[in-house]
Amino acid sequence: MKKKKTIIAVTIAAIALVCAALLLSPKRGGQDTRAVKIAANIPLTGPITAWSGEYPNGFRMGIEDACKEFSIDQSIFKIDFQDNAGKPAQAASVLQKQELAGFDVYLSGTSEAAKAVVDQVDALGVPHFLLAFDPFLAAPNPNRLRILPNSKIEAPLFISYAKMKNAKSVYIINVNSAYANEEFGKIVKPALEADGVKVTTEVFEFGTKDYKTIALKAAQANTDLIFVCGYSFHLLPLLQDLRSNGALKDGRVMGVMDVVDFLYDGTSLKEFEGLVFASPLYDIPGKAAGSESWRQRYKEKFGRVASYVPAYAYDTAQAIVRAYHQDKKVTTDSIRSILPFSGVTGEINLDTDGDIVSTVGLAKINSEGKIEHILLDK
Repeated sequence: MKKKKTIIAVTIAAIALVCAALLLSPKRGGQDTRAVKIAANIPLTGPITAWSGEYPNGFRMGIEDACKEFSIDQSIFKIDFQDNAGKPAQAASVLQKQELAGFDVYLSGTSEAAKAVVDQVDALGVPHFLLAFDPFLAAPNPNRLRILPNSKIEAPLFISYAKMKNAKSVYIINVNSAYANEEFGKIVKPALEADGVKVTTEVFEFGTKDYKTIALKAAQANTDLIFVCGYSFHLLPLLQDLRSNGALKDGRVMGVMDVVDFLYDGTSLKEFEGLVFASPLYDIPGKAAGSESWRQRYKEKFGRVASYVPAYAYDTAQAIVRAYHQDKKVTTDSIRSILPFSGVTGEINLDTDGDIVSTVGLAKINSEGKIEHILLDK
């Protein structure tokens, strides 16, 4: 009798252990249900949202589509987007709150806000996707990743364009921002000067509203090329003033990728005929396979036309889900292991610094207000 009771007790204990194991196991019915917590710290209010505001939509759509493709329960991915308004102090405060809740993957931007938190996120050892332009920001830590066009891959386009135009003099106008000062002060200007090009630099403050004096000085300098760098709300009045001074013609002015915002904000492109600019291939007709059909799906879903920013957000989310599908966890190693793959913005791959391999090119606005691809001389 005592032996029978012992057998029953052992059996009950064994059943309890099996049940506990099943409850605690990340796998149920062949599907890993362990949560992947994704925290994002980006501008959702303020002037920079003209650039970053659609990022959450593209990212969530990427998670949703990839989960459907790989038959993964979408609820596994817990996404927390918080607003830093583009302010470094607010970004630091947001990170403190998100650290309390914990996260497996982090996203931060834009440049100044990201730089305010990168060191703290480095210490956590989680994949950290940067929504920032600074050319050297990803390199210092292997967990810093960037599936987004940035100054590192944009700067060579300015150098190559100057060579193609055989420029002997260049006037650079850029916003006083870390990414812009590094791109033009540490990459573009030294490279041009090494080729014997005379370079003049004009820096304006972030809050500048009136560009008439700057545009007049640039026009009167009569340089072969004028390079302009700033957010789209800087570039619009600056380019209009350059045009008023007769400088915006014949490919003489080249702008940064923020010119792309004009394609989506209702700006008339015809007034910028002759403007050359760096552009993601996604925004150059016919240069990124699959972009048009995805753009249509995005419009049907959100009622808005998607620029390259939510498109790269989509591809970033795709990378995260693909990494999870393969390894049942999301780490820097598991993300790198699924690269390269074909995204809506082109082939997604990262270099040794964690930066996206170039998916950008040169474009110009023609007389019809249409975008044309410029082939750089080899």
